[in-house]
Amino acid sequence: MRLLKSMSILSFIILLFFCHVNQLIADKLYRGAELRTKASFQYGRFEVRMKSAALSGMLSSFFTYHDNDPDPIGNWNEIDIEILGRYNNDVQFNTITPGQVNHEYHQEVNFNPHEAFHVYAIEWTPDYVAWHVDSVEVYRQTDGHIQTLNLIQKLMMNIWPPDYPEWVGNFDDSKLSVYAYYDWVKYYSYTPGAGDNFTLQWEDHFDYWDTVRWAKASHTWDGNNCEFIYDNAVFNNGYFILCLTHPYNTGYNGGAIEDNDVDAPYMFWARFFDNFVYIYFSEMLEETSAETTSNYILPGLTVEQADLLEGGRKVRLQVSEHDPEINYNLVVVNVKDIAPEANAMKLQQIIITNALTFPLHINIAGNALQSYLAGQVWDYSKEYGRTGGSIIIHNQSLNFANTDEDSIYRSECRGVHFYRIRLPNAKYNLTLMMAETEYNSTGNRIFDIYAEGQLYFDNLDIYAEAGGNTACEKTITNLEVKDNVIDLYFSASAGEAVLSGIKLERLSAGIKNEYIIPSGFRFNIYPNPFNPAANIAYNLESAAEVDINLFNINGRRVKNIMKARQHTGSYEVKLNAAGLSSGIYFCSLNLDGNTRAVKKVVYIK
Repeated sequence: MRLLKSMSILSFIILLFFCHVNQLIADKLYRGAELRTKASFQYGRFEVRMKSAALSGMLSSFFTYHDNDPDPIGNWNEIDIEILGRYNNDVQFNTITPGQVNHEYHQEVNFNPHEAFHVYAIEWTPDYVAWHVDSVEVYRQTDGHIQTLNLIQKLMMNIWPPDYPEWVGNFDDSKLSVYAYYDWVKYYSYTPGAGDNFTLQWEDHFDYWDTVRWAKASHTWDGNNCEFIYDNAVFNNGYFILCLTHPYNTGYNGGAIEDNDVDAPYMFWARFFDNFVYIYFSEMLEETSAETTSNYILPGLTVEQADLLEGGRKVRLQVSEHDPEINYNLVVVNVKDIAPEANAMKLQQIIITNALTFPLHINIAGNALQSYLAGQVWDYSKEYGRTGGSIIIHNQSLNFANTDEDSIYRSECRGVHFYRIRLPNAKYNLTLMMAETEYNSTGNRIFDIYAEGQLYFDNLDIYAEAGGNTACEKTITNLEVKDNVIDLYFSASAGEAVLSGIKLERLSAGIKNEYIIPSGFRFNIYPNPFNPAANIAYNLESAAEVDINLFNINGRRVKNIMKARQHTGSYEVKLNAAGLSSGIYFCSLNLDGNTRAVKKVVYIK
């Protein structure tokens, strides 16, 4: 009898819950949609190419969320990219941590996110969350709340009109229906020390609904003025579409999907390295305009030469000798992209960041001192800095053996995971300064040190090497840097990695490491135009992983022509037109993951 009574109460509670949900749905005036992975992830890089919906009062999104927790508020974990339809130059980033605490940030962008597709990414690690736009980091969070983002999360996309007009603006439902478009999604696992610390696990180009990977949603919540329905999550011709509609006009009714490059290139950053200015752009550039010196105006200096570098997004300007104490302002105009109807930059200006000088000394955990720069946390805007760890300051009377630089060892970063320094491509001697101040025996602190993806010090035990309160210096000689950044990674198997200082000596200029795209580079396609096949001829100066792809005029990959590791030499592969429509295409040659060259090719039936 008591059991039946308990069952009756439980049934009544369940009935009340479903009545509430049904009433919520009945009260919703609009219909939206959500797609979510069936699997959950802990850490990783989540990347999407998308075009958001333009309408005040609503948003389209790409985010991760910890789902189905019995304490959803207390265990809230969420990382967002939310694009509000009310703005034409803004993307919102946010982390939501336990207690449903928001840490939101609005990022101004140099394009209208509702007019064309752009690539966005979230990098989620135990130490930081970073957001990328068009493959460049633009914002990072590293405060203590990041460590509470440690629960598994699903990857999600949705479109909905929040009941918060002060946030999203007033909603005008007379302009429905609106759509958000998703071209592809990629997931990379977090593998620190390997490559750029993320390893691609899968990508989905939405050629069909992969029901093993994705689930459509059918729910709502207080503050959401729509109900999510399956019909508004649409797979259409290689795209996934989220629809926000009236209840009587659901599904996708937007016609042919426009995937055109309408945005001109823009600059992400400009930096001095020696007497060169390096500029990094948002997309690949047309060679002639990129190498026209009159397109670059640098008051106080003369631009003597402009070279488009390997990958097609970076330009190197050779300039007259500059004063490193001056902040120069660079103006760029008329540089074009490689779109079929090229988009030319309007006037854009940027302050050039001055490079670090050598020899370089950094006080990792302390203030600027003598020849040492002050320590700092890394983010996309800095020239150097640490990721992870906590600062320990010792008594200023503490002395260390085997050094006359006690003041540097009196502060340390325990638990450091990464250290990065921007610098010219060259060879360097790198010295790491450490001391054991916490333990008085061996085996308590053991860690590995990687530089540029290579293991240099395996199972380092500072106490075993030097003893307690004794300077321990480890030097890497002839360390070659090819990407303008030294990447250090510290991996502890016992205790925490520790670091007090860095000394860096430059050995060579290293300009030879930079590959300038030459007009005579052998990458030919013939006949062009072609029907039904063409030959792709190229040569390799050294062994490389070769990846050749064909893209349509909208930048969408339509065919992988070949992918293999090849040795030095000359090669030809066949481009077969099977399955292609007549028109203009672009063929790209990638070597070891970097774009070496791109050629336009025309297929005529």
